[in-house]
Amino acid sequence: MDYQTPILITGATGFVGSYTARLLLQQGYTQVHALRRPGSQLTLLGAAADKIIWHEAELEDYFSLEAALEGIDTVIHCAALVSFAPRDKEKLLTINRKGTQYLVDAALFQKVRRLIHVSSVAALGRNNHGHLISESSKWEDGKLVSNYSRSKFLAELEVWRGQEEGMSVAVVYPSIILGAGHWSEGTAKMFAYAQQSPSYYPSGSTGVIDVRDVAKAILMTLKRNEKNDRFLLNGTNLSYQELLNQMASALNASPPRKPLPKWGALMLALLEKIRTLFTGDSPLLTPETVRATYQNYVYDSRHSEETLGMTYRDVTTTIEETATLFKATEGERSGVLGL
Repeated sequence: MDYQTPILITGATGFVGSYTARLLLQQGYTQVHALRRPGSQLTLLGAAADKIIWHEAELEDYFSLEAALEGIDTVIHCAALVSFAPRDKEKLLTINRKGTQYLVDAALFQKVRRLIHVSSVAALGRNNHGHLISESSKWEDGKLVSNYSRSKFLAELEVWRGQEEGMSVAVVYPSIILGAGHWSEGTAKMFAYAQQSPSYYPSGSTGVIDVRDVAKAILMTLKRNEKNDRFLLNGTNLSYQELLNQMASALNASPPRKPLPKWGALMLALLEKIRTLFTGDSPLLTPETVRATYQNYVYDSRHSEETLGMTYRDVTTTIEETATLFKATEGERSGVLGL
């Protein structure tokens, strides 16, 4: 493929999609298409928004996708709902699974050649025994599996169905993605939490990756142009205590010093559920997030390093750059890191 190849990005107005779109344009791709809803905010794209060829479409509307995909060679599927609120169970399945099904069906109809799907480590088999989790870790349902995890696993099944029916498919699995975006959404909210000098931290551990590295891995997968590629993307593994300590330090706040017992976190999640029943807000803490943050997940990114040649940014640098931008743009509700 060349730099004039028509590439369409879903979720280009969101966190991962906006960095991916900006990187493709920076690298010289001239036919970058993207989906948007009427009235979508383009804040995270900045000046790049004017260089994108826009199509009004929604994942829940098959015929709008069919029209948008006419003449497209490659789709980069970044769009997804991330939620751990129990009330969003059906919404997760509608957007993540059903939306991906519609996207795959429309792509097959329009004879799209290639699909790169941004999945999640949540769609891989995970345990709390400290074993390395890789692309080959088999997903299994169970009491520790979130509705978000199920929706991403089911979405991926639709993607591989697309390959069985003729498309070339690749999938990337990022761990927790850090970086600047809308400060009230996703992992960016963690900086606001750390700024409040919380006293407690959960006892689990996880993997993290810079959002710019996710975009870079997508670009490298695009250039590699191989079928069946699967890459777990992870910059480093660390405990939640270490993660919050680094965020607090970068924000000149006091770090959390006490581990919060799991039962205490579950009690807070219950109180948060009661609060949001009256306010209609999205809960800051749910039983699913409690279960996740009290597990010890350790991710293996060697395949992406050896096959793609990926190198990952140091998490301390990511946190410091994001914290600096957070302090400078908090009043503006969003920020964007330079590529």
